[in-house]
Amino acid sequence: MNGHNPGDCIAKRYQIIQILGSGGTGTTYAAQDPKTGQKVALKALSLVGMADWKVLELFEREAKVLSRLNHPAIPKYLDYFQVETSQNHWFYLVQELAPGTSLARLVKQGWQPDEANVRKIARQLLEILDYLHNLTPPIIHRDINPQNIILDQKGNAFLVDFGAVQNVYRNTLTQGSTVVGTYGYMAPEQFRGQAYVTSDLYGLGATLLFLVTRRSPADLPQRRLKIDVRAQVKSKELANWLEKMLEPVAEDRFASAQEALMALQGKLADQNSFIEPSVSISNRIVLKKHRDYILVDIPFFSWYVVVGSLIVFIGLIWVLPFMIGILPLLIVIRDKFLSHIYLKFNKKNFQLQWQILGLRYWRKGRTADIDRLEIDIRYNSNGQVIRSCAIVEGVRTHRFGKFLKSTEKEWLVQELNCFLEQLRS
Repeated sequence: MNGHNPGDCIAKRYQIIQILGSGGTGTTYAAQDPKTGQKVALKALSLVGMADWKVLELFEREAKVLSRLNHPAIPKYLDYFQVETSQNHWFYLVQELAPGTSLARLVKQGWQPDEANVRKIARQLLEILDYLHNLTPPIIHRDINPQNIILDQKGNAFLVDFGAVQNVYRNTLTQGSTVVGTYGYMAPEQFRGQAYVTSDLYGLGATLLFLVTRRSPADLPQRRLKIDVRAQVKSKELANWLEKMLEPVAEDRFASAQEALMALQGKLADQNSFIEPSVSISNRIVLKKHRDYILVDIPFFSWYVVVGSLIVFIGLIWVLPFMIGILPLLIVIRDKFLSHIYLKFNKKNFQLQWQILGLRYWRKGRTADIDRLEIDIRYNSNGQVIRSCAIVEGVRTHRFGKFLKSTEKEWLVQELNCFLEQLRS
């Protein structure tokens, strides 16, 4: 028994109408409850023939995530159950059926939206992603593509199929190696088994580019390892925005769905919307203020990374003496030894992030829960005083920037406290 056919009744409740789609984590059917008349999306996964238990893990994770989502553009979770027969064991996930047609099918049928419609779809999806990414923990969809976006007759967009969904905390800690997503719409880091909130922005950008060109992004010409967006999009403003969404390096994209939405609406293009900080006493702290948020970037040189990388290089030089030269060493010094601390506040949330050797670690919370920012004083095992900048959030304290000079710490804390007061006023 490889699947279900129209007319089949599942669990004496759901009658199959038709197949909606099939993927790596199951087959989705349109079904109906004969007693209530309610139409649902029924996703089925068969144990027989399952080559990898990872598929079942993704299926169960999808059910768990959907059960706690509450957004009008995400079909509601209804049920999750199992059915065992003499020949098989089935797992089922039931959701409301999103009304409408996928973007992929609409384009196949000849639909080609104008720029106004592309922007409208972009705004709706960015609002959905902003909701998902600001959950605790944040949720990454990981498979934004034309097949998973449904458009109804009124132009309302719905996001479906959370089969590739990833919990950010889990992904950050494990640096998972499973590659999931749809080719052409996956951010480059997903091929390495990594995903960030900006990975969803890449998928959305690729989907919108598909609407404009009616071609898969994988088939479009590239220039210096980037999709040549400007050659495909007539509107200069839209091309600039899509180019930012489709940056191959995650850090070069918009930092969040909210920031991408503001840029799409032209709110980031107005330089007057940025408030110049007071005179900086440090040329290594990049601080940008906007009416609604503040961004801080602090690059730093890590000796721990230096020592670790040198050990690796010594080993490589010992094994491959003729293949390791000074150029790779310089590249590593430039790209690996220089680490970053990123900090962002807006009216709702804050995020403190460390980036070291391409890995990211972060702390997130609600801006409303911040008591204050201060210079935190601690002592190490030798009794030496350690001063750090600190975000005090109730019983939690998030420390950063201990390597900064005392004057730099005091200036930065003062700037952040002043801006925090402005956000709350």
